[in-house]
Amino acid sequence: MFEREESELAESKKIMKDLSISDDRSDQAILRGIQQAKAEKKKKKKRMQLPIKTFTAACILGLTFITSVNVSEPVAYYMSNVPGMGKIVDFVRYDKGLLAAVENNYIQKVDSSVNNKGIEFTLNSIIHDEKSLIIFYEYQSDEEDVVITLGSFQLLNEKGEVLPYHIVGEYRNDNPDSLLEIRVPLKEGDNLPNELILSTQFSKDKKLLDGVWEIPFTLDKGKIVGKKVYNVDKTLEIEGQQLTIKDVTMYPSQTAVHVYYHSQNSKKIFGINDLHLIDEKGETWNTSVIETTQINENETIIYLQSNYFTNPKELYLRFNSIRALDKEELNVEVDPIKKKILKAPKDGKLTDVEIEQGEMSIKLDTNPNQFKSAIFTHAIDADGNVISKDEPYGISYSYVDDYVLYSVPFPSEATDLGPVKLELLDYPASISAEANVKIK
Repeated sequence: MFEREESELAESKKIMKDLSISDDRSDQAILRGIQQAKAEKKKKKKRMQLPIKTFTAACILGLTFITSVNVSEPVAYYMSNVPGMGKIVDFVRYDKGLLAAVENNYIQKVDSSVNNKGIEFTLNSIIHDEKSLIIFYEYQSDEEDVVITLGSFQLLNEKGEVLPYHIVGEYRNDNPDSLLEIRVPLKEGDNLPNELILSTQFSKDKKLLDGVWEIPFTLDKGKIVGKKVYNVDKTLEIEGQQLTIKDVTMYPSQTAVHVYYHSQNSKKIFGINDLHLIDEKGETWNTSVIETTQINENETIIYLQSNYFTNPKELYLRFNSIRALDKEELNVEVDPIKKKILKAPKDGKLTDVEIEQGEMSIKLDTNPNQFKSAIFTHAIDADGNVISKDEPYGISYSYVDDYVLYSVPFPSEATDLGPVKLELLDYPASISAEANVKIK
């Protein structure tokens, strides 16, 4: 069973074993979102990768020729032909908000490189606001199979001291002519030093290379603009299930929608489908590459592309359905000896259990074009203990056969523990609802 996935899963498992798992789910969401957005064009099987943790002053880019704040392909095309701008414009086309930030001079061009052992590491540019520091970089090597070492990205102050920030994003470049993106998520009140150093290491054939690649750069704090906060406090009811849009906060890099799912609901609401902003002219800003951040059991932050640099007369938040499941269906039970699902949602989408090579794999029949979020991370034994909680989990998917395969760590000795449970964190069960909430 799952023969076509075995080779990819085996290789992915080796890679994932090297990863450190952060308890910060927002870090995982950022990485997963960035990678999935780039993967959509390829339409092939992949496995989710977990977050990686991670004397040239920066030159400020002057785009004095920009007179319009509206994102448009003609402007993007023009900018892509400006010397030094082609790569960054091509790279951020997937995100209307980031493209608008570039168009409106809210980007800091760095273009600083370091070359060591035939590997050139280049910091192309950065976007910095109150919510994140986005770093666009690239690397070139004289040899093949050279990659950024997992977990090696670090942000240092000018004294070379490591700063306590996780760096999440992409570490492997399959296209040497393309940029890569990493992000430093920032919390309320975080204040990065003006002088910073981006540090990383490289590996070849899974062996760490000697040396450290470091690039100093300077943050232009004068470019930072304040966030825009819209207090909404609008409660919606969908087939007896209530949710409240509390507020919408806009940053140049992203829009954060604060949602509260009422605790008295009979169903667990996992998320909102097709959430987007739309103005009075019909222009839309869709879901960002950054997925949701869980505040607590009932509150979440959903990220959309930013429309910070537009000033519409009217702005609305719309969606067409929610993902929700009866609360008594939230726990999946599996007999590891018989490799049989004992309890699962009534729709029968969870099928086929396999246990091999220290993992339990469960198949979800669904269209991965529409759903491939993590639905669970680890199994729980009868005593309530998380099995191999320090080991990573994985996801692979097939566009051809319309399924997603979820794998959780499950050592052979765990088979003797009897039936185990897996708590559903998301699930493709939708309730249709046309919602339109006025923001301004």
